[in-house]
Amino acid sequence: MRKDLLLELADFLEQLDPKRFNIQTWRRPNKRSVGFVSDEQLQNDCNTVACAIGWAAILPSWKEAGFYIDKLEVEAKHLSSPLSQPHSMSMIRWKGNPKIDSYEAIQEGLNLFPRMAEVLFDYNNYADEEFTDAKTVAERIREFCSTLEEELQNLIYSYDDH
Repeated sequence: MRKDLLLELADFLEQLDPKRFNIQTWRRPNKRSVGFVSDEQLQNDCNTVACAIGWAAILPSWKEAGFYIDKLEVEAKHLSSPLSQPHSMSMIRWKGNPKIDSYEAIQEGLNLFPRMAEVLFDYNNYADEEFTDAKTVAERIREFCSTLEEELQNLIYSYDDH
């Protein structure tokens, strides 16, 4: 498990402006729209928001480890509601296996236990769900990094919503 990367992210999240964090989305321009936001836009536009992993992708050590944000095109055929519109969104990928994305990429790239990425970063696994703040995510990251390896699977089960 890449505790170094996780703990660096926890440090970053604890210092992040709370208005710039939204656990429900990788990255988006504002709270009312979905779209692709580059690393540069996220760093330079104080109105953009991102989740923990959206922010992680701008950290130099995460980039060195092979993580990057890529554009994912959501086509009409993949939308369940006839009112939804095709759009572009941001998605995390890992150079070690570019065929996977999202939590799979995090899981493999950080060498995490099964379902650990979802427990750390998916809002469904937090009591406050979409209202979860960055400091709460940082606290959970620290808890997982300080847990003995033989106890990690039980800790994952205790938080897992699935």
